[in-house]
Amino acid sequence: MMDIQSTNFKNIKSISNNTWCYKPINNELKNQVKKDLDIEKITASILANRGIEGPDLAVFLDHTLKNNMPDPALINDMEKAIKRISHAVLNKEPIGIIGDYDVDGLVSASILFKYLQPYCPVTVKIPDRFNDGYGPNLRFLEEFEQSNINLIITVDCGSNSVDLISKKNDLDIIIFDHHQTDQLDIGFANVNPNRDDDKSGLNYLAAAGVVFLAIISLNRELRNRDFFKNSSSDWDLLQFVPLVAMATIADVVPLRKLNRALVKQGLILYARYNNYGINSILGQKSSISDISYQDIGYLIGPMINAGGRMGRSYLGFELLTSDTASIADQITDELKALNEARKSKEQYCLELAIQEYENNLKKDSIIALELDALHIGVIGLISSRLTNRYQKTSCVMTSLPDDRDILIGSARSWGDVNIGSLINDALSNNILITGGGHKMAAGFKLHRKNLRLFRDFLAETRLDMGRIEGKIIKADGLLMASAVTNELVKKIVDLGPYGNSFEEPLFIFPGHRISELTALKNEHLKLKIVDSSGYKVNAISFRSFDLPLGQFLRENQNKKIHFLGRLTMNNWNNKSTPQFIIDDAAIIQ
Repeated sequence: MMDIQSTNFKNIKSISNNTWCYKPINNELKNQVKKDLDIEKITASILANRGIEGPDLAVFLDHTLKNNMPDPALINDMEKAIKRISHAVLNKEPIGIIGDYDVDGLVSASILFKYLQPYCPVTVKIPDRFNDGYGPNLRFLEEFEQSNINLIITVDCGSNSVDLISKKNDLDIIIFDHHQTDQLDIGFANVNPNRDDDKSGLNYLAAAGVVFLAIISLNRELRNRDFFKNSSSDWDLLQFVPLVAMATIADVVPLRKLNRALVKQGLILYARYNNYGINSILGQKSSISDISYQDIGYLIGPMINAGGRMGRSYLGFELLTSDTASIADQITDELKALNEARKSKEQYCLELAIQEYENNLKKDSIIALELDALHIGVIGLISSRLTNRYQKTSCVMTSLPDDRDILIGSARSWGDVNIGSLINDALSNNILITGGGHKMAAGFKLHRKNLRLFRDFLAETRLDMGRIEGKIIKADGLLMASAVTNELVKKIVDLGPYGNSFEEPLFIFPGHRISELTALKNEHLKLKIVDSSGYKVNAISFRSFDLPLGQFLRENQNKKIHFLGRLTMNNWNNKSTPQFIIDDAAIIQ
């Protein structure tokens, strides 16, 4: 890694309208960290840029589950919930489970089902995104009642369903969730570290993490009550860690403390514990021993989500709980077909959205786009694509299939806009029916008659906030192609997993030229970047062909360019080589 002091990046504006900055950390600090913890200087730089220094370093680098595992009882209502569930297990009482249709909800339902199913009858229901909407519904609860199921567990949902659950006081409803809520007295037990009154400090967990802690607590309770005394062996709960890791990555929750340990160990444990569903999806990989968080984020997660997006939400649960390779392969084939259909639908809807934006919304500082022709299952993806394409916060809406007067929307933020806060403000002003989210993403519903009011609210709020063009991006270092080796990139990769709250390191490659540029399906750009000494690094720019970045790269092949992006190992045909993923670029002035 090189500090190239002759190049000043303080005021450079990129083609994506971002401002890059790079400030080398103190060499004395890097040397001290290397001496104390025996880690490389580049690792020390990455950690220091994320505020991880001093005594925090040793804690952060400890990825063991043992040292990061809290007492599950710290979460409000956990002990109450476990007492009730253990009573049901001991008495072989039937249990109903309601899960969400995304990866976190499906994994949570799968873990709970796999643990409970050997001991008592378990029925699982996954809502349909289009017909049922999010979370538990009256039909599900009444169907459970008709089947004499009085204990119902909701996972990754339920915390904000107080009106529905309050109507069913005759049912024991236990909630395992992680969504922000001020509803405290709801159901038999509300186990949620994001309750306003929860002091556990575990509010960073995905729902699957909450369920995993519940399983640990339940297993301990059953052991204490001699439930396993006639069994040949106790449960090996580590088998669930790979699934929890998958949900943690897919739900983009902060990768710190227990989450980081779950993901780090989960990736390692994939090879030990056989899951027919995951193996089927990964069939094209030479080995699951080298599974990465990118595999989960870009291959496994989207495949499992495809069922929910395309009206077959139960398929993901069936895949994760399949008990033979042939069944898993059959479900995987269905999900692959649905994922291809999703991609086609997404592309079609994106083209419609781009046309609507170009014709009617270009002057708006926040995009508020509504089209009935859009597919509900992809509006979040369309919002993300519009935000990245036009560098604006976007809210994409379409009507409900059975009620054209109700719009459902998904939003993504850009620059300084906190879209979750904005949506909450619109909800407080009675502009929306429902809504919620976080800084980067949100979802909402509104009456069509309030669409103009919503657009005016967004425009006025944005005006009050002022306008900050693009983003300020802090790079972790300056590199030349000659410095990129397998050893260097592996050290960077091994410091992961990366994600929310521990972002992938970004590096600036100053003054490099483009070589051997080719377009892949008119979507991605594959190339090499070359330094002044002739050293080359393989590079790729994903989904940039028709964006400003892609056009810039194609038109400036003979010029010196500053590049910004991430380093990874590209595993192809049993060969691993360094690859630079280009996120941004700037011409040398």
